Amino acid sequence: MPSPSAIARALDGVLAELAATERPLDIERDRLVIFSDHHKGQRDGADDFAICEPAYLAALDSYLADGFALIVLGDAEELWENRVEPVLEAYANVLAAERRFQPDRYTRVWGNHDDEWEAPRRVDKHLPALLGPIRVVEGLRFAVTSKGERLGTLLMVHGHQGTLLSDRLSGVSKLVVRFLWRTVQRLTRKGSTTPATDACLRAEHDRTLYAWAGDQPSFVLIAGHTHRPVFSSKTHLQQIREEQRALQRMEDVAADLRRQARLAELRELEAKIQQQDEACASISEDDVDRSRPCYFNTGCCSFADSDITGIELVDGEIRLVKWETKHGGPARRAVLARAAVRSVYEALNDSADQGPRPTES
Repeated sequence: MPSPSAIARALDGVLAELAATERPLDIERDRLVIFSDHHKGQRDGADDFAICEPAYLAALDSYLADGFALIVLGDAEELWENRVEPVLEAYANVLAAERRFQPDRYTRVWGNHDDEWEAPRRVDKHLPALLGPIRVVEGLRFAVTSKGERLGTLLMVHGHQGTLLSDRLSGVSKLVVRFLWRTVQRLTRKGSTTPATDACLRAEHDRTLYAWAGDQPSFVLIAGHTHRPVFSSKTHLQQIREEQRALQRMEDVAADLRRQARLAELRELEAKIQQQDEACASISEDDVDRSRPCYFNTGCCSFADSDITGIELVDGEIRLVKWETKHGGPARRAVLARAAVRSVYEALNDSADQGPRPTES
């Protein structure tokens, strides 16, 4: 399990370091989409992104046409398992699709599985030929504004900072994954035990990130790393269950058929997510159900069912979205959750006015 104190110290450092490069973010004007955790490989049996490539390329086409800026929030390439050159060669087409957002609508953040890009000399050697002039950063800090009024601070990081295996001992972890686990994964198509693949670690890491973000004033954190979509500090599973309860309380007979159809859809989604997390008996509906909407997670672009999830900031809203392709058909976008950005910061300030939060267990 991660050490909360080590993670908090690491994130404190990133937040302070980025103060000098804080960017403005106007929620009515700016249009951002954030994707993470593609884990692009070599198009072999250990490549988690290949099945998701059609959905991702369709999403990029749509966001480019609609004037969005693209933020890739870490683990874009799977460089623990692979050398750089074969990955970039295998997915030159995807990098070309991303390059269309250059020069001023494209930002890359490095994560633990693509920490090669932490070194500017490695970036300069490999990426400009494919992406044009580029600098890869550890995180992004924004001053969020609306109609000239500052609402608060937004931090975007991959989310691995301070963890034992993904940060402090990442060199050892990388060697184990590249020279031992990759062979196993090719044969079994099972991921390694990290927050991205272990349900217990995902839940614990979400709790840790939430607790740290909740200690900052007027503050929102957007991260990746766990592959687990989180919106307003609640997982997608919790959002589904809340909608189920709301529909079950409805008494509108005229809308009953639509309600039953939606309930059936939600039950199917619930079963799918529970199956993914069944390995951890400690996971409960309340594992990250906290009162402060300070923590959001993109999910990932490497789900085994070919779906991808991401976060949009557009038209004054923050949205958790999913892109899916079914049976070779066209990709479809679905909004899984949405909220007004102003209301998020107002809720944070309201909860702060009520006094200190209870200590996390």
